[in-house]
Amino acid sequence: MLGMDWEELEDYLREQIKAQPRGFQTALAERLQVTPASVAGYTSRGKSIPVKHVSVILDALGLELAVRPREPVKEK
Repeated sequence: MLGMDWEELEDYLREQIKAQPRGFQTALAERLQVTPASVAGYTSRGKSIPVKHVSVILDALGLELAVRPREPVKEK
């Protein structure tokens, strides 16, 4: 997915976390050093995912975040 904002990234991560097998959220909570209830809050109750947790979540999901320059906006 390209060109997503923070809210779209959070939604994408929520979907990916929910799609994982049983026990993933508990293991993720351990890696994040938070309670399983906190992870459930990120996925089910729409609680905002702290920025400091994004890299750990991406790693646990086997994903990476790429940053690249924007393409210039073409004038009409």
